[in-house]
Amino acid sequence: DKRQTLNVQIVANGLLQLKSTPPEPVTLEPGVRHTLFVPVSAGEGYGDGEVNVTVTGMTLPGETLADFHKQWKIGVRPAYPAQTVNSGAVLQPGESWNVAENQHLNFSPVTLQGQLLLSGKPPLNLARYIRELKAYPYGCLEQTASGLFPSLYTNAAQLKTLGITGDSDEKRRAAVDVGISRMLQMQRQDGGFALWDKEGPEEYWLTAYAMDFLVRAGEQGYSVPADAINKGNNRLLRYLQEPGLMTLRYSDDVAASRFAVQAYAAQVLARQQKAPLGALREIWERHAQAKSGLSLMQLGVALKAMGDAPRSEEAIQLALKTPRADTPRWIGDYGSALRDNALMLALMEENKLLPDAQNTLLQTLSEQAFGERWLSTQESNSLFLAGRGLADLPGNWQAQTSLDAAPLQSDKAQTRNLDADQLGALVTNSGTQPLWLRLDATGYPEYSPEPVSNVLQIERQILGTDGRPKAISSLRSGDLVLVRLEINASQNVPDALV
Repeated sequence: DKRQTLNVQIVANGLLQLKSTPPEPVTLEPGVRHTLFVPVSAGEGYGDGEVNVTVTGMTLPGETLADFHKQWKIGVRPAYPAQTVNSGAVLQPGESWNVAENQHLNFSPVTLQGQLLLSGKPPLNLARYIRELKAYPYGCLEQTASGLFPSLYTNAAQLKTLGITGDSDEKRRAAVDVGISRMLQMQRQDGGFALWDKEGPEEYWLTAYAMDFLVRAGEQGYSVPADAINKGNNRLLRYLQEPGLMTLRYSDDVAASRFAVQAYAAQVLARQQKAPLGALREIWERHAQAKSGLSLMQLGVALKAMGDAPRSEEAIQLALKTPRADTPRWIGDYGSALRDNALMLALMEENKLLPDAQNTLLQTLSEQAFGERWLSTQESNSLFLAGRGLADLPGNWQAQTSLDAAPLQSDKAQTRNLDADQLGALVTNSGTQPLWLRLDATGYPEYSPEPVSNVLQIERQILGTDGRPKAISSLRSGDLVLVRLEINASQNVPDALV
């Protein structure tokens, strides 16, 4: 009931900056409300901004009032997704290479970082695959298992050599234990696995994938309940002996999908010496159903483990000559040509098969992986599994960089983390052997990216409630709009998320 003259002090910090001068004192009549608009802008990067407000000058008869304080935290992130630009070269002795300067012009320098890989053999960038798996935000059965695989076969010291600093080995093992517990919550009563929880429909190929992880986790000393392993093994055994029980919902080629599941189930069981040889031979008789080399490789590895060397050799040789054929068909095994080649190479390394064929496959795989801007969780994990076996292979190299006074040399691949200022570094092969270089530069664009379509083309229209187009710049907080999406595909897309 008394006129008040209030002073408002506003302070912004963190990733927020004030865009206006401090407000003038506000005079309020009794019962009157007044709104102040305070423009702020977000700085580069991602994190938190903070706005602090202090209001002073409030007086009431006979009372001493404390100053009024209010604080808001406001999250800040780039407006557009991060992008990865790949570049690289094979340097012969004496040759030099540096990154094209205009390659990262659209990136915010604050967010730009790179990883340079130097290797004496065709490289796979393990650091990138581990980082992307660790950063992946979702947690279905496939994503959980894929994200955990690297933790089975790396420790903190190895990760540090890849330029990744993170949790201690104790925390990493604890995280794997939590992941195993989460996966077991997706195991159904019949021993198979569902996508999100044990009440869901059975996922056949993923059941083999989950069991592959759990068996390997047990080998690495993790505690996996014997009952869960036994139930899962019994279910995989039924896949081998009763393929008709698999009701494949999403496949365009049921025979190829069943063959893929049976081959993977055979590999997982044979790893434990629990695959009946008769069932493996019966599956081999239907090898014409295979639509990817991976399923034939998995069956060949299983036959070898169970003692049938002649059929194993036939299957493995056929695998190397069988490219993936799921366009326009969908096999439903989470695969791609890149994923299949990577898992085939991993199996060949693990089982010490055909060294010359491994080298050829590695060259193909390195080129495939290098050309991909983004990877599925299956591809990232498969590339990790393929690359971990290569880390110990000798490949002598020597290099001189503009970042180092002394030459770099090793018989192992090395990874260097680079900031924005170092991405233009000059690298010279100062050794006598070829030097492979790969640079993955990741950053957030400073400007709106140009429209792009890759298989899917999506156009968005903003309409008012009267159905007429509205400009985004005209919208105010609280306005109600209609959003119309028009989506076209240049080829069959069995699964899409918009």
